[in-house]
This record gives sequence, structure tokens and C-alpha cells, in this order.
Amino acid sequence: MKKMLNMRNVLIAITFAVFLLFLKDNVDGFWSMITSFLSILTPFLIGFLFAYILNFPYKFFYNKVFGKLGKKTKVLSKLKKPLSIVSTYTFVFAVMIALILIVVPQISINITNLIKNIPTYSVNAANYFNDAVNWINKTFYLELDITEMFDSLSTFLLQTFTGNNFSDPATGAKTILNMFSSTTTGVYNFLMAIVISIYFLSAKEQLCRELKRLAVALIPIKFLPKVYEVVDITDTKCGRFLVGDIIDAALIGFLVFVTMSIFNLPYAALIGVIIGVTNIVPFFGPFIGGIPSAFILFLINPGDMIVFVVILVVIQQLDGNLFKPKIIGNQVGLSSFWVLFSVIVGGALFGIIGFILGTPIYAVIYTLIRKKVKNSIDKKGKIAQEALDFEVLNYAKIAEEQKKIREEKESQQREMLKKLIGFGKSDDDGENEENDELSDE
Repeated sequence: MKKMLNMRNVLIAITFAVFLLFLKDNVDGFWSMITSFLSILTPFLIGFLFAYILNFPYKFFYNKVFGKLGKKTKVLSKLKKPLSIVSTYTFVFAVMIALILIVVPQISINITNLIKNIPTYSVNAANYFNDAVNWINKTFYLELDITEMFDSLSTFLLQTFTGNNFSDPATGAKTILNMFSSTTTGVYNFLMAIVISIYFLSAKEQLCRELKRLAVALIPIKFLPKVYEVVDITDTKCGRFLVGDIIDAALIGFLVFVTMSIFNLPYAALIGVIIGVTNIVPFFGPFIGGIPSAFILFLINPGDMIVFVVILVVIQQLDGNLFKPKIIGNQVGLSSFWVLFSVIVGGALFGIIGFILGTPIYAVIYTLIRKKVKNSIDKKGKIAQEALDFEVLNYAKIAEEQKKIREEKESQQREMLKKLIGFGKSDDDGENEENDELSDE
């Protein structure tokens, strides 16, 4: 049996090594296969995300609004789920339609005015750029070529935002075709995701039950509590964070729109939407939306830009100290440094999805590691607690206590061994005494 097990392990190792060599030589094809597979699953992934977020209003309708339905008659109890699903999607679509009817006309007007005024803004930008270069030349005694620098900057911005050079007609046409194809694919995935989310939400109990059966069947029983713990922490951190972050972003966008309208700043609706959408990204969101918005206002009037920056700073301070703690609470439990770390790493690895989900996913990992560390420290007892207190840390004292603990354990083991040996001798002596008494008789 041992030979068979050893042979099996050798075969598994050889197979794994061959697979790694194959992967090394065909990494591009393998990665292309993975991306193709993920692109097929994109509607299902987006649909699952929609269903996961909409599960929160669904539970409200199911437990609060229709909670008492069917307590007397079983026929009505069967209507709780379909009524809750219909109410959830009706509420969400009503909110979206209201936003479209209120915000979209103003955004379209803002975009139309922005496109119409692009020549004027370009002239203003060129003038500001010329003034800046002239000031640099006079101050630092340089001889910078304004025309060459402006052409280089324009080319860089064009290639950065498009990824191509539109001076070539064929390349420009290809880029436009790719943009049209990407837009069509995105609309298709969005519509299919809505339909799939309805199926996910209606069959969530059955799906969870099947996943639990699969987990019990494939995972050893001793690992199941840890798996359930990870799932519970992930649901707490990611779910509530996502819903709270979306609500918070919508509130910030609305406040920016209202405040800019009060101060009569241009493009209030457009900038409010930009700030609201980008605010979903932790830490970098205000900068991603605020910098281009401030630049647009700077081209119109530098005074408007200053007012906008003050408004944005005040609202972000209110958000960080008042709104976000009330809406999201302490679901993440990360310091500013770890939030920055999770956003940078997540964005570098997974793009925009990593920017949004990097913080809650890292919060799950951080919580599990922190719990493991705490349990390990608690097991070590008083010595570990004293070692954590660096102000009263005494290495000699800790070493002495460790020595005493070892000596006490060794003495306890010796006493137990002596008792066992003594117990065995007493039995033999008793048997001998009984044999002597029988022989005397």
C-alpha cells in the first residue's frame, strides 16, 4: 500500500511538473483562454453582483413589508417571494428612471455646452500654458520651445486617452469600431446581467443549499467551521461595504450638485455625477473625479475653480467624519494606510474592479489574520502580553519565567512517571504477599 501511495505521489509530481513546463511555454495562449472564458461568464458575474447588492432591499421587502403575509393562510405565503422580488426591482427601476428624468437632461445640456465651448477652452488652455512656460523661462533662465512642448503634450494626451494615433485614418477608424463594439458588448452584458440577477435572487436559497452540500461533500469536516467563518466575514465586510459605499457616493454626488447650483457654478449636474461615480473608489475617488472637474472650471474661470475646490474639500471632510461612519460604520476596520495599500494593489492587479473591491477583500484577509494572531497571543499567556508592552519589557524576566515554566512542567512529568512506576511496584508486592500467605496456609 505504501509503495502504491509513493508511486501515486511521484506520478502526481511528474504530472504537475509537466503541466508547469507546458504553461511556461504557452502562457500567452493559456491566459487568452482564461480571459475568453471570463468574458463568457461576464454577464453571470455582473448578474451575481447585482443580485448580491439587491438582496439587501429584497430582505427589507420580504421581512418588513410582506413579513406578516401568509401567517394565516399558506396560499398567501407563497406570494411573499415573488412580491418581494417585483417590489425590489420596481423600486430600483423607479429610482433609476427618476434620476434619468431629472439628471440626464441637465447632463446632456452640460455636455452640449462643453463640446460647443471646447475651442474657447482650448484657447484659454493654450494661453495659460504659454504664460506658464514664459514664467519658467524668465525665472529659471531657460529656453523652452512653447510650440514643441504644446504639440508633444497634445499628442501625449491623445494617445493616453485613446491608445492610438488618430493621424492615421485607418487606425482612427479601427479605434472607433472597437469603441462601438465594446459599447454594444457592454449593453448586452448589462441587460443579460439584469435578467440573470432575477434568477439568482429568486433561487438564492436553493443555490446556497447546493453550495453547502457541495462544500460538505468535498471539504473535510474539520475545515468546515473555518470555511463558514470566512464566508460569514466576507459577507459582512464586502456586502455591507458595497451597499453603504454606493449610498454614500450617491449622497456626495447629490450634495456637490446642490452646492454648486447654489453658488451658480457651471456644469453642476455633470460634475456632480462625476464626483458621485468616482467616490465609489476608496481614497483615490475624490482625486479621480475632482482634478478633471477642477481643470474644466479653471478653463472657464479660475475663481470658479477655487470655489469648487473649497466645496469639495468641505464635503469630503463631512463625508469622512460624519456621513461614511454613519452609513457604512466600522465594517472595514482598516487604517488609512491599509486602505491606501489595498486600493493600490487591487487596482494594479485587477483594474477598476480591484479599485472598488480591493478594500473590502483586504479587510476580510486582515480580519482573519488579526484573529489568528490574537488567538496565538492568548495561547502564550502572560508572557506574550508582557512582551507586547514595550515600555515595561524585561527580557531577563521573561526568560526567567519561561525557565520556571519549563522546570515546573518537567517536575510534573517526573512526578507522574514516579507515580506510574510506584503503582506498578505496589501491585507486584501485593501479589507476592498474597502468594506467601497462600503458601503458609
